[in-house]
Amino acid sequence: MTRLSPTRPDGQRPVCDCGRRRSSSGRDFLMEAEMRRRDLVKGVAGTVVGMGGLVGSTVEAQVSGPESAQVGQIYQLQAAFHRAKTTQDIDLMMSLWDEDGVLNVQGDPTSPYIGFDRLKSFWESSGSFKQRRFSLVPSFKIQIDVQGNQAWLYFECHDVGSFDLASRLIAADTFLAGTLRHADGKWVFLDMTAGRALPLAVDHYYFP
Repeated sequence: MTRLSPTRPDGQRPVCDCGRRRSSSGRDFLMEAEMRRRDLVKGVAGTVVGMGGLVGSTVEAQVSGPESAQVGQIYQLQAAFHRAKTTQDIDLMMSLWDEDGVLNVQGDPTSPYIGFDRLKSFWESSGSFKQRRFSLVPSFKIQIDVQGNQAWLYFECHDVGSFDLASRLIAADTFLAGTLRHADGKWVFLDMTAGRALPLAVDHYYFP
């Protein structure tokens, strides 16, 4: 198992129970406790990453072991997600999701969004695809936990509206977290939860 996962204030880290899906009733993530702790991102600078996902040091340089390449691929998955939002590229966005993918949006009574058509409809009507926004992510808060063909991923999105104007503003602060699946040679979003990432904090994680 290869892990990229900053420590939370309570000393615990989120763990992906990647072999099991959420039940259709509660759709809550089934987590295991007492995962082996590995601090593999010690000393990573708090760089804010733009739509290209560029950081001062690469993921491959931060981790080692047979699954380090998988961690790098997952890192590129989140970078592509932010690029798709920023460039309003719906085809790119949909290529990042499993065909049976699930998105649960906290506070949205019409979620979960299940399957290609509903996911596409959700993204096309979302703020980033209806308004011009620049999607940023604090790289030092990204969490990746690989377990075979599935993995846990957590990241935040801080979207800047009117980003090329002096009047630019923070339009949205959100997180996306959950289970990924490795299929056909690439990682895709499988069972994810999104919600607000407020108030902004260096060491607080908004899910689970």
